[in-house]
Amino acid sequence: MAGQPQFDFFDVDHTIIRGSSGPLFLVKGVQRGLFPVLTLAYIPFFFLQYSVGSLNAHSRDWHFPVLTGQSRQALEEVSRANFEKLKALIYPAARSLIEQLKTAGRRVVLATSSLDLVVRPLAEHLGIKEVIATSLEFESNRCTGRLAEGPLLKEKKREKVHDFIRARGGQWQDCAFYSDSINDISLLESVADPVAVNPDLRLRRVARKRGWRILKFR
Repeated sequence: MAGQPQFDFFDVDHTIIRGSSGPLFLVKGVQRGLFPVLTLAYIPFFFLQYSVGSLNAHSRDWHFPVLTGQSRQALEEVSRANFEKLKALIYPAARSLIEQLKTAGRRVVLATSSLDLVVRPLAEHLGIKEVIATSLEFESNRCTGRLAEGPLLKEKKREKVHDFIRARGGQWQDCAFYSDSINDISLLESVADPVAVNPDLRLRRVARKRGWRILKFR
């Protein structure tokens, strides 16, 4: 259909940037005295669970005590302070591809499990106006320590992207998705152009078997 929106969705961690944005944010928060040093001890355990796919996207029990009571302003300040480190981790090939897609008239959207307040400075830097991400819950501008709608993982991430596309008059067949993780398999299977970027071992196997594009950003 003429004029129908065409979207390119990008994961962030290990896809646009080297490494993970969440730990960098926590480290910066510790450095600025906002979070206790003990916070860093939880990072390896959390990301091990993510890598093996054992995190429950539909659980309402997600709670982060170190964030409880923190003001939105303080957290956003940490995010802005952290951005210089984040910017240095952007893959040049990812930056170039995003520019090419925008020049071609495609709408580039971040679709990530990372926190929106962490990745929004990245989106702004790359000229990306639309972000689908995990959000913290705030009451009277103070973080409750919980996630507003739970984490955007697996099927939940797919559902959010689907709602986004439908609300804008798009179709799955006009969309591409770039990701490194097997956790995004349901979303990759839904779009017309699934692209495995720096894929983990399991995603690489699936991509090769199904003939999906595989990109290696360095």
